[in-house]
Amino acid sequence: MTSSSKELASLIVDYLSRAAETKQVSEEYLDSVNVAVDCITEAFELEHDAVASTLKEAFNNQGLEQIVAAAKNSRSNTESATTESSENVKVNIPIEDAETKAKAEALKLEGNKAMAGKDFELAIQKYTEAIQILPSNAVYYANRAAAHSSLKDYSKAVQDAELSIKVNPSYSKGYSRLGFAQYALGKSEEALDAYKKVLDIEGEKATDAMKRDYDTAMKKVEQSLNIEKASPAAAENDSATPQAGGSGGLPDFSSMLGGGLGGLLNNPQVMQAAQQFMQNPNAMSEMMNNPALKQMADKFQSGQGTPSMADLMKDPALMDMAKNMLGGAKR
Repeated sequence: MTSSSKELASLIVDYLSRAAETKQVSEEYLDSVNVAVDCITEAFELEHDAVASTLKEAFNNQGLEQIVAAAKNSRSNTESATTESSENVKVNIPIEDAETKAKAEALKLEGNKAMAGKDFELAIQKYTEAIQILPSNAVYYANRAAAHSSLKDYSKAVQDAELSIKVNPSYSKGYSRLGFAQYALGKSEEALDAYKKVLDIEGEKATDAMKRDYDTAMKKVEQSLNIEKASPAAAENDSATPQAGGSGGLPDFSSMLGGGLGGLLNNPQVMQAAQQFMQNPNAMSEMMNNPALKQMADKFQSGQGTPSMADLMKDPALMDMAKNMLGGAKR
């Protein structure tokens, strides 16, 4: 018989004996109580004289009634504290047992160590194992998002950041990871929204780094808006500018030689003369062998600028060709 069993039996024998002595039960049941005391004493191999000493040693002289009353008071206090705590504290995730949480935390630390060593694939593996054990922890998803970003896999980083936010909408790191990945994907407006959420959550506790992230995204959005505003004006200018190549792949002489030729080339008589000149094989050959024209073409192709109209007018050969063109147009 174990000592704990004898101690409990001694409590019961002591209680029943005192109940009989103080007549807490009616006369007709006294014999039954005394029989119960004898039966328990015999069954648990107790000695009547040793019951008092057992109570003193094991229960500090407390009887069964006192122990039960103390247990009731303790339970009442616990329930009151639990009720008060549940009213004041909002729990985001279910309470996990300590062993499960410890395993997941150990895997997270291994992932953090891998991140420090720039072994990002191993880090992803460890964070994934932690998530499998404890999928209700937003930190693990946010950490895995950071590992994906380190591998430049920004799409997966976005997915993990969104999972982190879903598990715990008040965890600012989830939004921070989301903002970084969205910015890397070129989605500056989405990044700005995420970084703003970080500042909203942190409030006065927001760090300088958090504020810089927001400012960077804001500047990017402003640049994009400025480019969009400038695009219609640029398109309008492009439509007003003559094409770089004319019929047959010839360069646009009006843009090449200056705006002063624009009105000249819009003259029907000049254009007719140019067409007739281009159809004359001898004239074309003479033009291609002209050193001045060759030099002009070389400069144009190398991006060194274009000759002025005044320089062209000083070339006798070019002037002769112009006279022939205009003279042919009058025929």
